[in-house]
Amino acid sequence: MQEILFFLLPIAFYSGWQAARKRYRERQEKRKEISGSFVRGINYLLSEEPDKALDVFLNYPEIDEYTANTFLLLGNLFRNRGEINRALRIHQNLVARSDLSKSQRLAAMLALGEDFFSAGMLDRAESVFTELLKDDPKHAEACEQLRSIYEQLHEWDKAIEITQCAQQQRSKADHARLIAHYYCELATQELQKQNLFRAEETINKAAKAYPASARVIVLKADLAYARGQRGEALEAYQQAIGKDSRLLGMLFSQLVNNFNQPDELERLYVFVQKAFVKTQDAKLFGYLLQLARKLGKLTDMRQQVEEHLTKGKPSLNTLVHSSDMLSSLWREESGCEIAQLQTALQRLAASQPDFQCGHCGYKMHGYLWRCPACHQWDTVSNV
Repeated sequence: MQEILFFLLPIAFYSGWQAARKRYRERQEKRKEISGSFVRGINYLLSEEPDKALDVFLNYPEIDEYTANTFLLLGNLFRNRGEINRALRIHQNLVARSDLSKSQRLAAMLALGEDFFSAGMLDRAESVFTELLKDDPKHAEACEQLRSIYEQLHEWDKAIEITQCAQQQRSKADHARLIAHYYCELATQELQKQNLFRAEETINKAAKAYPASARVIVLKADLAYARGQRGEALEAYQQAIGKDSRLLGMLFSQLVNNFNQPDELERLYVFVQKAFVKTQDAKLFGYLLQLARKLGKLTDMRQQVEEHLTKGKPSLNTLVHSSDMLSSLWREESGCEIAQLQTALQRLAASQPDFQCGHCGYKMHGYLWRCPACHQWDTVSNV
């Protein structure tokens, strides 16, 4: 019996060696095939045949750490080029694979959500990011993406909640400022519905979140005016403008329409006059001239207008109002020509945007707290 075993051992060893050699050859051939497929896919990309490349990559048999990262980058490349459908095909294929590690799956889900977001499919993007947070509740990028979605959907309560999760993506001050803006949006809705008590509660939450907010002061002024407290409202508006001079452009029409009594207009005139003397801001000078016309003080402004036109830095807006003032004062024959010039300037000014985002340069006719192009808050100011 032992002699038989002795003779069988070499045979068993040889059989095992042959089987191992066969498996090694199969693995090598498979690797060559996979490597060849990968190279073929890259060649299709270089030859501007992305659909053929996608067919190769999506039929890739095995995914490891390196190929998964490559596919993620490839999908992101398609998305950045605006080829959202191709990006979606790659990232959906990745998410559906069972051989991904947890980190790879989270990265693929994040990329898939960003594809949906870029395509404007906000409900699908929200579902993906929400699912991702179930696997990783502290995933800051998913929180930030959800915050952007809730901003676009104007779901301010959800935006407040998710911003707490996304806090680590921003500084403490930026985080507090965002929270305040969301509360201010909710307070504005309550003011429009004349729910003054709930509006006051929400404004107080905004003030607590970010005490330095000029927008909170504007809303307090709106609330005071809604309650008939005109003196307190006007004082609060002036306080907000003193804190952020850009707000005068946003509030000016509202101020002159709501506070149209002579004593109220005089308070506004004195306030803007002091601000202009202090800053020499040409934008303020146009508002000052409009108030002077309402108060019948154009004659008093003549010398100041001439100095501003010759020595200052006039803007299109100040040229319009300056020509308007001078044409009403001059009574020579050239008055008709001045009137024609004034009309041309007014038409030109009406066609120009009044506000511009300091972050992306987007121009607009009305003031907005949040730029509609780059979605940044507090970046809009007078042109």
